[in-house]
Amino acid sequence: METGPFSSALRMFMSVDIVGSTAFKQAAKDRALEKSVSDDSEPPPAEPWFSPIAQFYRGIERIFAREWMLCTEASDKVDWPAGKPPELWKSVGDELIYTKLLSDHREALTTLNAWMKTVDAYRKRLKAQYPSLDLKSTAWVAGFPVHNAEVVFRSSVQGLRDAEDEDDEVFSNLALLNEFYADPTSPNLTKDYIGPAIDTGFRLSQLSTPRRLVISVELALLLVHAVRTQPHDYAYERPRFFFEGRHSLKGVFGGLPYPIFWLDMRPSPALEDSEDELNARKPLGTDAVLTFCHEFVKASDGYCYTPYIVGNSDPTFNRVPDRHVQRLEGLRSYWEKEAQKRADEKVAGLEKTDSAAAEQTADESLAKILRELDPGATEVPPG
Repeated sequence: METGPFSSALRMFMSVDIVGSTAFKQAAKDRALEKSVSDDSEPPPAEPWFSPIAQFYRGIERIFAREWMLCTEASDKVDWPAGKPPELWKSVGDELIYTKLLSDHREALTTLNAWMKTVDAYRKRLKAQYPSLDLKSTAWVAGFPVHNAEVVFRSSVQGLRDAEDEDDEVFSNLALLNEFYADPTSPNLTKDYIGPAIDTGFRLSQLSTPRRLVISVELALLLVHAVRTQPHDYAYERPRFFFEGRHSLKGVFGGLPYPIFWLDMRPSPALEDSEDELNARKPLGTDAVLTFCHEFVKASDGYCYTPYIVGNSDPTFNRVPDRHVQRLEGLRSYWEKEAQKRADEKVAGLEKTDSAAAEQTADESLAKILRELDPGATEVPPG
């Protein structure tokens, strides 16, 4: 699968956040302050709240690595695609966000299976040690470089080149992106993701709960297609889809109501089954989810589109919209023209500098000769 600044890419994002961490930190701090007043023992090596947060970072990392390995092994047995492993995007306080480059729409289901197992496994460990804490998760997809964008930063401000005073920020970012893709392992560059779909994902995370893994409508569309073709002997249960109506999310879709789909994490299955029975709540069938998602995307043209992966096996997800083709061609053309323009300016500048240097050398040689002929001569006479 081709990757680069001018190649279409679809990424899946998964966030996991500790629920109740703010109150936990404050309570731990208060207990530590009370103890310090009446206790002369040596202070602890770290803040009292640090241990569960550090365990969370390391625990999620290790469990996700294990579950991904198990999931890929199970997928191989039934000839189900897994693709490249997910990678950590960043941490935001008590939240970890992973991302996965999709080369097949079915990989969204593979990744989600490993992710849900990871969150469930770590939740059990967390609550056994700290009953007041829990986890919540969100997942969404975003397409690049149209509609959303990758941005690259220097890891340090030290040693920035003069050329990076470029006042055209679009060209400057493309230059850094080309440098990044030439050497993705370089410690000098850091890549980030921005755009409407990223904003939507963060807004959706505010609606997630320990039970509700909220997903974007585009991810719901990918997942439901994959679920409908999932092999019967696949090692994972089909996810349970629910719909919570449409809600206005600040700054998203121009304020238009956004559909809230969620997958059931079932932290307490017996209790939740009883609650669902009281509320007459049942998981949705894939037909209903599929029909709604397609109709919503069609009605929301301009704000969202059917996600696509170039070369995907399912024709539903391999068609690049015409306007996206035009944007990609325009972006590549802009880069090539601007890069050539700067290259020409650099050559012209060097030629001008070389010419000025030659004239200066000639003047200095003439001045030297005149001084030898007449020691009182200090200037070159005008030509």
